[in-house]
Amino acid sequence: MSKKVAIIGAGIAGLSAGCYGQINGYETEIYEMHNIPGGLCTAWNRKGYTFDGCLHWLMGTRQDTLFFKYWDEIGALHGLRFHQHDMQIQMEDREGRKLTLYADIDKLEEQLLETAPEDSIAIRELTGAVRKFMNMKMSMDKPEDMYGFSDTVKMLVKMGPMLKDFAKLNKISIGQYVDKLKNPFLKEALPGIMPREYTLFVFVMVLATYANKDAGWPMGGSLEFARAIEKSYLKLGGKINYSTKVEKILVEDHKAVGIQLNDGSKHFADYVISAADGHSTIFKMLDGRYLDDNIQSLYREIPLAPTSVQVSLGVACDLSKEPSALGVKLEKPFNVGGIENSYFTFRHYCYDPSMAPEGKSSVTSLLYSDYEYWEKLYREDKNAYNAQKKIIADEYIRVFEERFPYAKGKVEVVDVSTPFTYTRYTGTWKGVYMSWMTTPQKPRLKVPGKLPKLKNFYLAGQWANSSGGVPVGVITGRWSLMRICKDDGKKFVAKKT
Repeated sequence: MSKKVAIIGAGIAGLSAGCYGQINGYETEIYEMHNIPGGLCTAWNRKGYTFDGCLHWLMGTRQDTLFFKYWDEIGALHGLRFHQHDMQIQMEDREGRKLTLYADIDKLEEQLLETAPEDSIAIRELTGAVRKFMNMKMSMDKPEDMYGFSDTVKMLVKMGPMLKDFAKLNKISIGQYVDKLKNPFLKEALPGIMPREYTLFVFVMVLATYANKDAGWPMGGSLEFARAIEKSYLKLGGKINYSTKVEKILVEDHKAVGIQLNDGSKHFADYVISAADGHSTIFKMLDGRYLDDNIQSLYREIPLAPTSVQVSLGVACDLSKEPSALGVKLEKPFNVGGIENSYFTFRHYCYDPSMAPEGKSSVTSLLYSDYEYWEKLYREDKNAYNAQKKIIADEYIRVFEERFPYAKGKVEVVDVSTPFTYTRYTGTWKGVYMSWMTTPQKPRLKVPGKLPKLKNFYLAGQWANSSGGVPVGVITGRWSLMRICKDDGKKFVAKKT
């Protein structure tokens, strides 16, 4: 008789764990609080427009890459088509100057040097690092806690030539790099693309992924991508319970034995994987009983990745001739729930006809914001909460129509989601969708996949790894099954034959 694995959450990590569980001969069952798969990898429809709440691009869309292999193992790419971006974003200031982050690194370097010849040394250092890390072969086939001596040696041989550059790029923040530049436009535009606090390595790896043509857009968007994995999981024989919230993880003699739902019912299993929010899992579902200094430090001291307000527009005109992602400098910074934003971004999806009715455009933007501001407002005064959302939407539309005057008066649908919206629908702690921030002070975090002194329990998802986006879901789901197989004395199988 197959052993049973209870999985909390049908986000990418939970679905990944479920697929690998079924492949390895376990009986898996997923419990999801929402009524759809994907977790934070989601989208929603408003009057024929699809507003995507997650993916801008996906690592692993080029066939000879590591993440393509992982996505393929769980059936995520079956039947999907991809649009390959030729640029990441174009930034514009008030004087009409433009900076386009081309995917082609030679083209990007040429443009940067034309824009800021006085910064040629710093520019060539950046583009040189991108070229080096385009050739990086990542070693992620198993979690570090399962590494043996031979695994460490292989990793050092594979990564050895780049370890010095890796350490150097992780010691400097994007802000520190920008502050050394002389060109005022570059100093202003680059932090509008990515927060100053992140390490320069994060920026380099994004540019390298684009340059490798490994940053494709899955046609249909985030929710359809999640549904492709859901379909694969169900085909493998897995079970999903939607609109089902887990309240507690059942523990006997320091061993996880199942889960308890919010209706009081108990469901027993041989193993439990939480692919849900890490804070809720550790401090609520397990009552904070299984902690060590490292875990407490992660949740109390390490800065969280930014959260945001998403503004989405359905526009009755075709924006396909515009850059697919555009950052526009504001006349003066605009406060969005406690955080000043100097740029508004406009991201359209005209390259994917499924995202809007013919001849129309779906437009989205993420504006940095503060979680506590929105939670407090929602709980104390929902009318004020909605009024503040409208103020942001009105200003966003004003700037949109100023930049695209031919679209004036053609906004048909407006949708605003706040950091508290993320928490309400997915349970994510403080509205954060990528766990902790990777900074020079903490470039590498020791994030556990298991908890101290608790047997038969495993963690997956964003809170089981340092920040990394959607790919973290597939690898941590994979790792959770590798750990189960090891504890169960079985050989892990990556793909069904």
